[in-house]
Amino acid sequence: MIYYISKVFWLIAAPTSALVLIGAIAACWAVLRSPNRVAWLAAAATGGLVIGTFTPLGLMLTVPLDYRFALSPPSQSPPDGIILLGGVAGWSGVEAVSALSQHYPKARLIFSGFDPGDENVLKDFAQLGGDPARIYMEPRARTTFEDALYAAALLKPKPTDRWMLVTSAMHMPRAIGCFRVAGFQVEPHPVALVTDRSNPFVGFVPGPLALYYLDAAAKEWIGLIAYRLMGKTDALFPGP
Repeated sequence: MIYYISKVFWLIAAPTSALVLIGAIAACWAVLRSPNRVAWLAAAATGGLVIGTFTPLGLMLTVPLDYRFALSPPSQSPPDGIILLGGVAGWSGVEAVSALSQHYPKARLIFSGFDPGDENVLKDFAQLGGDPARIYMEPRARTTFEDALYAAALLKPKPTDRWMLVTSAMHMPRAIGCFRVAGFQVEPHPVALVTDRSNPFVGFVPGPLALYYLDAAAKEWIGLIAYRLMGKTDALFPGP
């Protein structure tokens, strides 16, 4: 039930959706009720859309997420396993796990949130030099918390185990928090960084892409707050 509630909530709470809804409400209100109050509401919605569209606000919100966790330093002892989260890391995640699997030939490989019938993932993994036969796919996970929950049920992590977690850099804080609550000692391997640390706003393009980054960053920040309130992460903003 929480899964479906979260999806409906985000459909309304995404900044672009919320601003459009506010604008629509303002228009209806202008016709039916007080035009003075509507003017302020419409101005706020319009201002929000202008800021989101023509400023790098989305990238500003992304920077602290992108660089909350750095790549784990190389260790002499190989990890017990490597966990890839589906849906957010994309091709970069598959590429990273392929390279890691060749470096750690005995590590278990868990692809969480992937459809076992998706042959493209296995083909891509093989083309990158990985062995698809080593992969265990966990298809049931629909959320980050379920990723951690099902992985814990499958792997039964111990405090002495080492697990590498691969997901997008923006998503890593929430993912780390969930896996810690589930009992994992995880080491981050962030991929698909959105921003450049030396110049976070390089390549900024106003318009739909700016709004996309605003929605993506807002989703993570709202998710961090919601997960913490529900006890699904170990901190409001999990860190190293």
